[in-house]
Amino acid sequence: MKKIILLAATICLCMNIFAQKSANSIKYEGALAQAITQERYNKLLSESPSKLVATYYEVTKFCYVSNQLPESARVMGDLCDYISPNEVCDDAATVTSTKQINPRKYTMTRDDIRYNAYAIGSTGYYVIVYPTDVYQKNYTSFMKEYGF
Repeated sequence: MKKIILLAATICLCMNIFAQKSANSIKYEGALAQAITQERYNKLLSESPSKLVATYYEVTKFCYVSNQLPESARVMGDLCDYISPNEVCDDAATVTSTKQINPRKYTMTRDDIRYNAYAIGSTGYYVIVYPTDVYQKNYTSFMKEYGF
């Protein structure tokens, strides 16, 4: 019986190791391509894969787009009111259809406890920024998926 348990544990461990994602699976597209240059992407991929994965997480998991507000959400106003200098606000139809946004273009803030929600025009959709504890928990899990 102990041999069977040991064998099962070994198989699970091996499957977990081989199931991990690698930084090579991160493609230079979407929000990542909006956030960093191709040269920066190539440098991170070759010299610092963990930083590439962290950057990818930051630009793709900083927030999400939804028409459902979390229970503890605080509506901060319209997204375009939070555009960074020298940037152009994203088209509302594109954001709601792709459910993607480059958070580096905006000055959205993270609350320690509550979700911050930014209205996307009059679409009924919001860009929702995770509270700090949720963001950190998700970050840790995400980095583990990539072996960091």
